Amino acid sequence: MKKFILFSISAVMMLAVSCQKTSITNNQAQGEGFLSFSSLVLDIDETVDTKAASSLAPAQNYYQITIEDADGNVCLTKTYKEIKDADNKVTLPAGNYLLKVSSADDVVPDVEWEYPVYGATKEFSITAGELTEIGEITCTLTQCKVSVDYSPEFLACVTGPGKTTVTIKTGCPLEYTLISANDYEKRNGFFLVEGTSMTVVFQGSIDGKNKKMTKVFNNIAPKQWRQIKFIQKVNEQGDATFDIVINPLVSDAVLNNELLASGETILGEDPEAPKGDGGITIYPDYEAGCDEEISDLSNMLIVPKSERTMAIRLRAECPNGIRKFDVAISTDNDGFAAAVAAADATNLNLINPSEQNAVIFDVVPFPHGEELIGETSVPFDLSNAQDAILMYPGHHTFTMTIVDGQGLRKSIEVTMVVE
Repeated sequence: MKKFILFSISAVMMLAVSCQKTSITNNQAQGEGFLSFSSLVLDIDETVDTKAASSLAPAQNYYQITIEDADGNVCLTKTYKEIKDADNKVTLPAGNYLLKVSSADDVVPDVEWEYPVYGATKEFSITAGELTEIGEITCTLTQCKVSVDYSPEFLACVTGPGKTTVTIKTGCPLEYTLISANDYEKRNGFFLVEGTSMTVVFQGSIDGKNKKMTKVFNNIAPKQWRQIKFIQKVNEQGDATFDIVINPLVSDAVLNNELLASGETILGEDPEAPKGDGGITIYPDYEAGCDEEISDLSNMLIVPKSERTMAIRLRAECPNGIRKFDVAISTDNDGFAAAVAAADATNLNLINPSEQNAVIFDVVPFPHGEELIGETSVPFDLSNAQDAILMYPGHHTFTMTIVDGQGLRKSIEVTMVVE
């Protein structure tokens, strides 16, 4: 939903074209022009429910307006009220400029509770002896909003205090305290976004034992609401454990991006989600020379002996064409986990990888890039990955999740075991 805050003097002027120029008298100083705000329409696009509507109305006149020249030098910093009091007009030398609008009257904090900041930028030019109308500007949330919640099953296992620490910008964490099952932090944190990843660390008493878990989520950006949720699950041995997920089922269609990041677990079942797996499969590609002994992808055995190096050639089949191809990497070896995290590769988006991911593709040569979109058959060779992981004893699992053109999905695990 959008809330419109209109700053205008006349309905006619509101229809003016953005940055429209009109002639003025020649007795103005040569080499200078004017920037007019009389037709400014400041649109606050509140597409994320920040619960901040009440703070916008009284702050209308106090949005900060900053103008920088082509070299980045600040030429003007005023509130909108100050500009209105000066006849909605400022004088500037001819040249190219950048206008910045912000609802914050100071430096935006790296992280803060319930402190949404809306902003926008717009380029414009000043011509000597002419008037430039700035026109319409749309301000959007400049941060990432993060909330933390826990499922009833998870809370039933809480036996003492704990905390969830969320970090988006390095060195700027925010702690969501968990005092008890009935008392935990429900406020929203607002984070400046640095990079594309968010690290979530839980520490606390679960079933009488001190537990710690770390999970990294990718594709973090401004104008998002990341709803972290802790859920209980049961592992293959039948033991109760827990996971950290992003809730993708909230009604946030106004966000112009998919809320579910690559490699994240779907919380619950979406009743409107398409059914079936679309015939998606990943299998050993024997025709391409894959070792015949690789018959079960979840039980690959890699031992540190050169004579046991296997040809791991696989093929992904997706009859409806690939729309998303993600890989989540998990391991029980702390060293390997640290190496994967350093490459921003805990959750890989193969279609839109980050720059940091380049390192991991040198080690684990997964196919990647936008050329995967629409493909129905993709071969790939993981043989070279063996050399790199031989120094990391343990179980290394690559969970590949493919979503096809009809929204059908399937997750398939490939586990490499280093003895």
